[in-house]
Amino acid sequence: MAATLGKVAKRAGVAIDTARKALRGDPSVRSYLMERVQQAAKDLDYHPNLLARALRGNLLNLVPISVLELNQMYYGGLASSLSHRLVGIGMEPALCFNPEHLMRMSQTLSTSASILATGFDEKTVRALAKRQKVVTVDSDLPAIADVGNVAIDFRTGYRGVVDALVKAGRTRIAFASAFYYRAKAENWREVKFSSAMGRMAELGMRPRGADGTPVFASADAFAAWLVEKPGRANAVICENDVMAAHVMAQMAALRLKTPDDVLIVGCDANCLLRGMWSIKLDTDWLAAAAVELLQRLLRGERNVESAVHQPLLVDDQGRDVR
Repeated sequence: MAATLGKVAKRAGVAIDTARKALRGDPSVRSYLMERVQQAAKDLDYHPNLLARALRGNLLNLVPISVLELNQMYYGGLASSLSHRLVGIGMEPALCFNPEHLMRMSQTLSTSASILATGFDEKTVRALAKRQKVVTVDSDLPAIADVGNVAIDFRTGYRGVVDALVKAGRTRIAFASAFYYRAKAENWREVKFSSAMGRMAELGMRPRGADGTPVFASADAFAAWLVEKPGRANAVICENDVMAAHVMAQMAALRLKTPDDVLIVGCDANCLLRGMWSIKLDTDWLAAAAVELLQRLLRGERNVESAVHQPLLVDDQGRDVR
């Protein structure tokens, strides 16, 4: 059976804590006790678990990152950018699938910092902040000590989308998003479409939808509605570029031209297709801002102002649309 620290302490006739300190070379341990412990370790062929020691002392600089939807290009890109930035400053990223997973990892490995990109709530953030530094991405939580936030100004961005569409003569605007209904069911914050709809209401406009439903849950549903109501929409705002691509495929199947018949707007600008607009989110900027806030917190700052990212509406060439 492998030797343990307890057996070493028993053989040397000292407490386990004293044996641990002696093996670390702690100067607070008297020299004769240190010799006894070291001799006992040699006699028992005891070798301390250096990895466990490093984890207990936060020497690995491990930073768990909570990212729910890695299969989505935005979240995958953000996770990649965060990982590269952390490695660049000598820290080790560890991807987690949800805040609960991140909490377990933080407790087990005694991490000193975490980054929450998705799926967090105030209760989770406050619980983490009691034991470590935390940075959130796109949070609307109140200011919390030892917590930094990188805000994304979707409200201004999506109000601007409506203004740009109206300027381009696209006043019959529809929406397509599965996330919209998931957010409603889970009581999550939904800023994008609510901001766009709010701007439309200010302009005396209403979303184009079926049976009073303001948002289509899929590209198929939107296409089916267009078959029944041809010409009722000349623009559609989608939850992301993937949804926008699906809508574009449906338009092609219906022999509708993009953007002539229907101008499609996505989000993330990771998958720009010909004739499509998109809200561009700069994942490199977001990651750099998050890691910078984390470093400031680790240096001892307890209250840091949010960094704010302003999404940019671009066309299929990546050019700014005003």
